[in-house]
Amino acid sequence: MGIPPGWDTPRLVAVETTNHCNAKCVFCPNNALARDKGPMADDLFDKIIEECREFDLPAIEPFIQGDPFSDPKILPRLEQIRRRLPNTKLRLYTNGYGMTPKKTDAMLDLGIDHLYISVNTLDEKKYRDVMGIPLERTLRNMEYLTQPGIRERIANKITLRMTRLGDTTLQEQDDFLRYAKEKGVRSFIVGLFNYKGDINSALPVPSYGCEHVHRLDILASGRVTLCCMDQDGEHGWADANEKTVLELFNHPRAKQYRDFHASGRRKEIDPCGTCNNFWPGFKGLSPLQAVRTGAEYCAYIAKHRPSGRKAPGLANGDALVQLMTKHQAASAQKARERDDARA
Repeated sequence: MGIPPGWDTPRLVAVETTNHCNAKCVFCPNNALARDKGPMADDLFDKIIEECREFDLPAIEPFIQGDPFSDPKILPRLEQIRRRLPNTKLRLYTNGYGMTPKKTDAMLDLGIDHLYISVNTLDEKKYRDVMGIPLERTLRNMEYLTQPGIRERIANKITLRMTRLGDTTLQEQDDFLRYAKEKGVRSFIVGLFNYKGDINSALPVPSYGCEHVHRLDILASGRVTLCCMDQDGEHGWADANEKTVLELFNHPRAKQYRDFHASGRRKEIDPCGTCNNFWPGFKGLSPLQAVRTGAEYCAYIAKHRPSGRKAPGLANGDALVQLMTKHQAASAQKARERDDARA
């Protein structure tokens, strides 16, 4: 099947094989989802993967909300992706809690291009407060998968990720950076995203276009969501059960979002005008637009330092209290909405 004239292709397809998660991170909206939780149906997953074979897909991520290792079928699904899309980069995101030595052994030489593991802090108490799970098991899993002879076979690249809250101390960040270096893996510290205003974050909304409009995100139900920040698919369109991957990406609503971002009108379209995701989008821009976007991105990075080591802006514990308060309120509101809908 050829690509129709004038149609574009996504740089990335994200497939939510499950929206269940084994953690309860206070900076993540997963626990306040308005939609039902469950895995993606096998026939839908098969359909999406086969349709991704119809064009040159640069990357695929079996993840949006939830943790991949909360999906009991994640291992055969990873194998299926690698077998059916051998030239597509396979990236996997997890908190590492469910990535036990047994599962790690089953993934050896699978061909994962980049494995991202969210650790967030090495402080045992704060880790439990932030993520709702014990640190000890995660560290045991990290100890196993980063040992020489395993590390090189599990993925081409492994990156430990820390989400930096407003009160994350420099000592926490230094301990994290040192830990990653000792384990022989990459490290990345990033500020808190606001999920289009649903989560407290001090980072402002950028003026330049976002890279997320050039990806296709498919929720476990099959509904297309705007991006990973649109956790319930409120701003999505159409359904992968009814339309092909290319039809979904070239839907008029999807094109509208790309047009607004490319023309510098990000803040004029909802919900992008309230979302502080700061990764820039360059695809489809003219040389002049690309230079302007690059300059705006560099200015944003220099002024706000959204990634990397940064001194805390709040007293220790303040950011966590704020997040937990809003998180609990959002969870309660979503529960009421679900109860009302089912009444």
